[in-house]
Amino acid sequence: MSADQAAEQPAGEEQGSRLAGGCVAVVLVGVPLFALVRIAPESAYVLIGCAGTVGVQRARAWNARRREPAAEGEQPEPVDILATLHEAATDGESVLLTQLQKAADLPDTKAVRGLLKAAGVRVRAGVRTPAGNGPGVHHKDIPPLPLSDSGAPSERCLCRSGANANTNNESGQGPREGLRVEPIGQAGARIIDPNEARRRHEVRAR
Repeated sequence: MSADQAAEQPAGEEQGSRLAGGCVAVVLVGVPLFALVRIAPESAYVLIGCAGTVGVQRARAWNARRREPAAEGEQPEPVDILATLHEAATDGESVLLTQLQKAADLPDTKAVRGLLKAAGVRVRAGVRTPAGNGPGVHHKDIPPLPLSDSGAPSERCLCRSGANANTNNESGQGPREGLRVEPIGQAGARIIDPNEARRRHEVRAR
């Protein structure tokens, strides 16, 4: 007996045992139900309704499980198609759609076309690349990468005023003294203004 025949024999026995078990279950359940329907024919409507309800519930549950994603709760990461395009276009070469599909790990080239169209990148029917010829993006149609936040110009004012040769700039002298009053004799006073060294005011008492 070969290894394939030995592997097929347990599988056949398992399938036969399932069929036998199903037949036994049908007999055990079907005979009492048939006797009940013979005794009380009106109970057949109740049994049919229950069986239909259970069948509908199981069909809905199976349909809901089939529509659930394979990995529930895991959302695919967005693909930066422009960055992938620049990485694939080494030395300024054109890029095939199949190359972008593999680089971005996309299911097919249709998804690649959709992302390129959304990014405003032209797709040509045929381009020449070292990997071969076919539909793709020509090197002249590859747009530059957008500026990042760190490369954006700052809104702060960086201007400064340089030195000029105006004569009205400050002379750099320190603060000057204020008015000074000096008494003159017993009945008079003299006011001295430092800003006007030659100008003096004499005040005499009347």
